[in-house]
Amino acid sequence: MSEESEDPALIPSRALYGTGVTGMFSDSLVRKYLSFLAVSVGISVTQMSYLRAAEGVSGHMLQLYWGQLVDRKGKRVFIALGRFLNGAILGTLIFVQAPAWVMALIIGSAICGSIVRPAWSSLLGDYTTYFTRGTVIGKINALSQIGSIAAMFIAFIMSFNQVGQTTYESFKLILALSSGMSIASGLMSLFIREKPSNRENMDLDLWTVLRDTRFRRYLLTNLLYGTGLAFAWPLFPFVIVDRLSLKIWHIAAYSFFSAATSMFTQRYVGSLMDKIGRRPIVVFSRTILTLGPIIYIVATNWTHIAAAEILLGLGMGAWMSSGPTYIIDLAPVEMRATYLAANTAAFGLSSFIGNLLGGYITYNFLITGGILQGINSGLMISAILRFTTGLLFFFIHETFQPHAQAKFKQEYCESAG
Repeated sequence: MSEESEDPALIPSRALYGTGVTGMFSDSLVRKYLSFLAVSVGISVTQMSYLRAAEGVSGHMLQLYWGQLVDRKGKRVFIALGRFLNGAILGTLIFVQAPAWVMALIIGSAICGSIVRPAWSSLLGDYTTYFTRGTVIGKINALSQIGSIAAMFIAFIMSFNQVGQTTYESFKLILALSSGMSIASGLMSLFIREKPSNRENMDLDLWTVLRDTRFRRYLLTNLLYGTGLAFAWPLFPFVIVDRLSLKIWHIAAYSFFSAATSMFTQRYVGSLMDKIGRRPIVVFSRTILTLGPIIYIVATNWTHIAAAEILLGLGMGAWMSSGPTYIIDLAPVEMRATYLAANTAAFGLSSFIGNLLGGYITYNFLITGGILQGINSGLMISAILRFTTGLLFFFIHETFQPHAQAKFKQEYCESAG
């Protein structure tokens, strides 16, 4: 992707920021609480691995289909569609308690996310140029993170006086909040400005994307990393609910710290990428996530989980800024959503494999010393996989050349003078 081929960037609006804040409010509650909701209605470790695997397939791999539609038809309509449908599904979860139905609706929510994400990530590219991409995306994502902080603070206030164990009833108000904010995000998205699609009547060939050698290398690296990352995902909820018996307010408190850390990280990492390049931030964002499973192994109370989540907030904040920025750098303007969706589809495939392996290996081979000891062994395997595959990102191509910015500024000054 060449910096000379871009049109001027759009100016971010209140509608854009409002869509991001309300959408993040809803998404953060979904990410933090739906898996705990599933545990509360009685699903097993194996069922959790199946559920997380199905979420990975539906929430990530389907983005490939939606991404191609976004490149043809535009972004705004798909953001609104996904948000409205997700609000309806989350509202339905308030009235459903049967494990099979809860699992089905959680998967449905993941499908709605697959509609929104390629459209939103591609839309952010409309507001950037080559030299400002990291800064602008970091700023928009950081401001959107205010929604996550607000969600966790409200969840904390609502649940601080909770008495007894966490049950299905504990999640109803949270589901109602998440549903309402998803619908609000959909309404505000109707007022967002976007650049028109240049490929409405053209066929988008996926093989064109895969023939890009730089993108293919990143795709394969992300595929390997995602498997190791997701290995721990079906195990985390059992540490929280079964071993530590945390309440809703505990989860809200440590999630608040994580969201705040992520917000400040994104705000400053974005501008840092526009100085030193994308690859160092990509590597950092992957390798630091190694610490998560390790701290979960030794955790004996909620403050240890809070410490883990602060460190994970650093990594996720860097990831949320560096990932889309790197791919938008690589992609032609008219195929950004397809590139972003192809990457997410590959990550979805890897998370599907990682979730299944994490649940299957833990349940069938590692629990001879007890279920909790088996979960600890599974978490350690995930930590090793996260670190070793995270180092592979050192070998991806660097898409940003700092000297190009200096040259551009010099040429601009000379022409202005």
